[in-house]
Amino acid sequence: MQRKKQNFIQGAMILVIASALVKIIGAFYKIPLKNIVGSEGMGLFSVAYQLYNVMLVVATVGLPVALSKMVAEAVTLGKMREVRRIVKVGAAVFVPIGVVCSVLLFAFAEPLAVAFGNGDAALAVVAIAPSVLLVAVISVFRGYYQGLSNMVPTAVSQVIEALCKLCIGLVLASMALRRGMAMPVVAAMAILGVTLGEAFSALYLIVRSLFARTKERAPVLNDSMRSWKELVKTLLMLAIPVTVSNSVMSLTNLIDTALVMNRLQDVGLSQVAATELYGIYNTMPVALFGLPQTLITALSVSILPAVAGAVAAQNFTKASKTIGTSLRLGMLISLPAGVGLGVLAGPILRLLYSKDTVAATPMLQILSVAVPFVAVVALTNSILQGLGRADLSLISMFVGAMLKLISEYQLLGNPDVQILGAPVSTVLCYFAVVIVNIVNIGRLSGALPPLSGTVLRPLAAAAGMGACAYILHTVLAGVAGDTLATIGAICIAAAVYLVLLLLLRAVDRDDVLLLPYGQKIADVLRLR
Repeated sequence: MQRKKQNFIQGAMILVIASALVKIIGAFYKIPLKNIVGSEGMGLFSVAYQLYNVMLVVATVGLPVALSKMVAEAVTLGKMREVRRIVKVGAAVFVPIGVVCSVLLFAFAEPLAVAFGNGDAALAVVAIAPSVLLVAVISVFRGYYQGLSNMVPTAVSQVIEALCKLCIGLVLASMALRRGMAMPVVAAMAILGVTLGEAFSALYLIVRSLFARTKERAPVLNDSMRSWKELVKTLLMLAIPVTVSNSVMSLTNLIDTALVMNRLQDVGLSQVAATELYGIYNTMPVALFGLPQTLITALSVSILPAVAGAVAAQNFTKASKTIGTSLRLGMLISLPAGVGLGVLAGPILRLLYSKDTVAATPMLQILSVAVPFVAVVALTNSILQGLGRADLSLISMFVGAMLKLISEYQLLGNPDVQILGAPVSTVLCYFAVVIVNIVNIGRLSGALPPLSGTVLRPLAAAAGMGACAYILHTVLAGVAGDTLATIGAICIAAAVYLVLLLLLRAVDRDDVLLLPYGQKIADVLRLR
């Protein structure tokens, strides 16, 4: 097993590129899909996908995190024989769980769909049920390669998933619609593309592993190896807190689906109207809200084995530096994204969607506030997991989830607030999680990166960028039209943000040195 020479920034860049491609492909999937099936069809899609996500979290979410940490620690100590055993243990434990979860989702599709406000989504739930097993297989391979700090297989498999979903899902949905099939069937055909995408992704990873097995070898520096029983115990002790932590938020999102649907009907909306409004919220503002999160997820996946490896080697200085770098990069990405989505919410929605943009605009403006909070949550959860304290992230996620549900129940039931209660409660949720996680990391690591360089300077640059974007769009819209004004404002504002970062000295030379050709970039920018 030949370890790739990637530091955590380079690994994150690989995943960021893949994530950007996945999001672009996803836009080519969801935007025309919404135009094909309408808000009602997307509502059915969303209900099925939320149910699938709950099973997915139970079956797989803790696996790549636990495997990544265990593999990284074993590689650092030169225990390459144990690495192979760790992967076998992971497959033996989690693939059967994936089988059970897929069967349960398939068998109880109709009662689950009815329980969450729309029985018409049952066929879509059946179509996506096999994906849970497939993702369990995928997660074994991804956890292994991520532990080796080789992010290429994960990146390639993500792009394969997205391409298959685009090519197959849209074609199947269009065919079903042209043949006059009912909307539940059309939604099921669309979501079947997700299942087939997972199947092709799993096939790629299996074939890659078979062909690479004879080439990927590394010297065994430490021949000791823990027993199967001990490795299973360690794996579960790592995976269960992560699984429960993510289950809390995934279950919260599932309850959120039922809560939104039922509370909107409590204030006088029909089931169809509630489904359409939830479809607008979940497939327009939430989809855009997820764009910067994808980039941060790439960074959080890459940072976990880096922190775990540094701690295993007792190199706490490296661990602290890695934590500081990741938080700074997270802010550099998420702050301008949040400001941009808030300032240009309406223009961006009009650029991408043909209808329902007026209703979606205030939802996106509120959600934009949560963008940097979600980034910090993703990073700090990975840091806590790398430090061996995944239990602390579980506590913070539970606190945030309870705050979200309580506030959302109250706000959705207010006729003057209605659907806007969903994004407001999301902001409150992630803000609470950030506070708890930061306090815990400060206590464990003994030091946090300085507030000025990590938050205040990037925030000042993002604020300047936001003002520039707003002014540019206002001026250009009267001259070039809304579409060109939006594209122009985004491009120019991005350039302004980079300039402001340099002027405010918000970019650290040591961080830039981690990039490919970092020395040359730092010299050209004259970073000190």
